[in-house]
Amino acid sequence: MEYSQSQQYWIWLSSIKELDVRHFDALLERLGPPQRVWEEMGPYIREMVGPRVYRALEQARQARYLEALFASLEQCGAVAVTREDETYPQDLLTIADPPPTLYVRGRAALDDPCMFAIVGARNCSAYGTRMTRRIARELSEAGVTVVSGLARGIDSAAHRGAVDARARTVAVLGCGIDVVYPPENRTLYEEILANGGSIVTEEPPGTPPLAHNFPARNRIISGMSRAVLLVEAARHSGAMSTVRHAIDQSRDVMALPGQADSVLSSSPHALIRDGARLVASAKEILEDLGWDRLEIDGRRPSDEPLQLTAAEQQVYNALAGGSESVDQLVDALRIKPADLNCLLTSMEIRGIIRQLPGRRVERIV
Repeated sequence: MEYSQSQQYWIWLSSIKELDVRHFDALLERLGPPQRVWEEMGPYIREMVGPRVYRALEQARQARYLEALFASLEQCGAVAVTREDETYPQDLLTIADPPPTLYVRGRAALDDPCMFAIVGARNCSAYGTRMTRRIARELSEAGVTVVSGLARGIDSAAHRGAVDARARTVAVLGCGIDVVYPPENRTLYEEILANGGSIVTEEPPGTPPLAHNFPARNRIISGMSRAVLLVEAARHSGAMSTVRHAIDQSRDVMALPGQADSVLSSSPHALIRDGARLVASAKEILEDLGWDRLEIDGRRPSDEPLQLTAAEQQVYNALAGGSESVDQLVDALRIKPADLNCLLTSMEIRGIIRQLPGRRVERIV
């Protein structure tokens, strides 16, 4: 996938791991677009970000860094979506520290108004696994997009429930988009994509699953979702990080009750005592959020007719005979490469087309 010059500078700056979101936004506030940072490297920026981050910025200005970054995206079939792009999830823009760039694989629309997060303990019980999988499956059958973190335990059960329903689900990673963690979830990772779901992360390709990535990842899980359900978590469980983010982001918080004598029930029960909604079924969740009439005439939202602009319809029609190269589309449609890139990015995020090796694209639906 080709990116405009503006997008390339944005992706470059946001890919520098040493530069956190706070410093990223501070640079943009003082200097303007990321291209200015590239062009005005010097004492002023060094003083603003400190010597360690400045060294990282200098190293990232090497041509081989950019070549490797965009080559890795193409190799793993991912696209980069910046906060400046129309396909960036609008709900994420409302949180305190939205990721500057998201790396995305898959077809699920990240702006789906019916996204619901399910989180909980990695070391969960058979009860927690069973209830999570059932609730996720029934929500998915009603047209809800289930969001979780692809971790062991409750996260995996949530995604598995959606896959059981052959429905889309969104997995938000704490590592690079090309890194499967935990490794035993590789099959689940591929099944999510095969069923029309998406894999999402703010970490650049190749980033390992470092412990400090996961609390930051959790704000994306809650930020993309209308509500968060906690299933089994000890008092100091990492899943509570997602709940705290949800509260800060004014998202609805729900909890599934558990066994009274189980340590895994301590956090859900504490939330219920503090006013979180007690739910025991997908039906209660749908009713509480006003989604109980989501399915109309047996048709899920993913089955609705395509909504295309006139320009997107031209691209869609041009792919009717099979895959085409980007250059062929530019010639056939008499369109600027940058304009075509914007159209292709939007259509890929919405699950209409996908990119292939050799800068080719094809229709999915």
